[in-house]
Amino acid sequence: MEYEKQINEARARIDILDASLDNQRTPYMKSQLRFAGHLLDDAESAVGHAAKAGTRDAAMWHTFADSSIQHATKIWKTIQESVEKYGGPANVTEV
Repeated sequence: MEYEKQINEARARIDILDASLDNQRTPYMKSQLRFAGHLLDDAESAVGHAAKAGTRDAAMWHTFADSSIQHATKIWKTIQESVEKYGGPANVTEV
């Protein structure tokens, strides 16, 4: 259940940030957050595969889930830092 908690927390952070951004002013950031959400979907799928797999294959699926969660979190963090740097979602405009 640790993976489920990590995935849910990451998804909540991504959803909050995505909802705060404007479609017209930050389309690339929003697309990157959607991609991060897809990575979390992949992590969920990998956890499901790990539960059905043998010991060796389960380790592979867990590694994939870890990597997907880390990548999604990195995307969120990069965008969050950019938004904070420029004074919040209302002040961010992509060029």
